[in-house]
Amino acid sequence: MKDIEETEFTEVKIPVPWGHVAGKWYGPADVRPILMIHGWLDNAGTWDTLIPLLPKDGISYLAIDLPGHGFSSHIPEGMIYSHYDYVWLIHRIRKIYNWPKVSLIGHSMGSSVCFLYSAIFSQNVDMFVCLDLVIPFTDPKLVTLFLEFGLTRATTLMTHQMTPESQPTYTKEELVKKLIESSFTSISAEDSKFLLRRGMKRSNRKPDKFSLTSDPRLKALHVISLSQENYQKLGKEITCPIIFISADIKRNTPDTNVTNANANTLVDFMKEKVPHFKHHIVSGKHHVHLSDPERVSGIISDFILKHRGPKSKI
Repeated sequence: MKDIEETEFTEVKIPVPWGHVAGKWYGPADVRPILMIHGWLDNAGTWDTLIPLLPKDGISYLAIDLPGHGFSSHIPEGMIYSHYDYVWLIHRIRKIYNWPKVSLIGHSMGSSVCFLYSAIFSQNVDMFVCLDLVIPFTDPKLVTLFLEFGLTRATTLMTHQMTPESQPTYTKEELVKKLIESSFTSISAEDSKFLLRRGMKRSNRKPDKFSLTSDPRLKALHVISLSQENYQKLGKEITCPIIFISADIKRNTPDTNVTNANANTLVDFMKEKVPHFKHHIVSGKHHVHLSDPERVSGIISDFILKHRGPKSKI
């Protein structure tokens, strides 16, 4: 990755009943921004290298930390995180700012959340950029097993990791290593600094060490799992221009074969049935937008200028 000059932004806090959703607002405050949704266990820092390469003239961007991630508030005790809540969050933010439409860019889990919102509230979305879409399990047996595992793990996490004192602490070097390993090497040591700016905090108990800002309950996230037929029906409901950008190097995760097959099946269906859908494959790993942003910035910039442009005032 070449040296990229950082773009100025304003840190924002969007009020919600349980606290706030943190975000980075780039560009004019009176221009409706393109809303950017990161992936699971990432944060708004995932866009730090891409945004400087995107169009600036009269265009704004709002990169948020999803609840439980980065600088955003954690949900109340006794609750678990769900895809449904993140879909609802997009709707909530649109209502808070009174936007007539919302423009979306999502990565990984964020792309699946944007996909669902674009299908359910198709009249509210004017463009959607989907980066390396992740489609959860669609097989009923796997869905049942995944739900059982998630709910059991949620109970354990709530019991043992709900207080700040119980959070594990790390050195910076250990956190970088942890981030690389948890991404299945999709993130490099150089990439990690952009995520750790919002992803770690100094420990009160051990001032020489750090803990993660993310909520441990995210590891038991309730994922929306639908049948392939359901996903295809939802895809046909999307009426806005949409591009899928896929990385050609897939992560070696335990469920890689299943999730990749699900995404590929949906892409093939969208190519055939949705005329305003375009698909691009780029060289890189799952976080190619962070590690090698120039490989996707041209595609995204052309799409933004064609379908948004500097014209959408708040």
